Amino acid sequence: MKYLSHFLNKNTPLYGNRKENLSIENASCICSGAVANSLKISFNNHVGTHIDLPKHFDDNGPLLNDYPADFWKFSSIELLDLPCQEEYLISIADLEGKISEKTDFLIIRTGFEKFRYEEAYWKHNPGVDNKVGLWLRENFPQLRAIGFDFISLNCFQKPDIGTISHREFLSIDYTGHPILIVEDMKLAEITGPIDSLVVAPLLLDKADGVPVTIFAF
Repeated sequence: MKYLSHFLNKNTPLYGNRKENLSIENASCICSGAVANSLKISFNNHVGTHIDLPKHFDDNGPLLNDYPADFWKFSSIELLDLPCQEEYLISIADLEGKISEKTDFLIIRTGFEKFRYEEAYWKHNPGVDNKVGLWLRENFPQLRAIGFDFISLNCFQKPDIGTISHREFLSIDYTGHPILIVEDMKLAEITGPIDSLVVAPLLLDKADGVPVTIFAF
């Protein structure tokens, strides 16, 4: 079993380099005379390895509360290796003929994770082109989530395309059910096929997205 999530820390890269969205500091410390150690943590709900839910881009979309516990277990995992350069937009052509109809969680490994602590990771990240979400919804009815090893579905340098793409994956107004989006996954250590995985979301009431811990078996 392996984690497919990164630990949150002070160096966690943030979309747009918005450093004010994450703060971790000591709240109490035994070394300073306190009886116990504890942390004070403040963060945006879309930070680190996290999931985007429909409510994130559709005001009428489902919230975290709308997904039962058994939704978060996935048993048909497709791992695609698709090396990407800076600002590359993954297209339908990149995915055609490579996904099983049984897939319920699609993982795209681009190798961009190696830049995670460099400026390029948030400023020049790859993204997913518009129309991909609609194509997946129409052709893969079992697919419930997609994840990848870059910071956002939205290429930072191409925000207009990213907004459309997010809506096509998440909005309830299109054919088929929404496909949830897991951003900033830890994929470099995968060496073989994944039999199943569990996505454990932070149980934040009425959230449009939350950090997740992903366990791969």
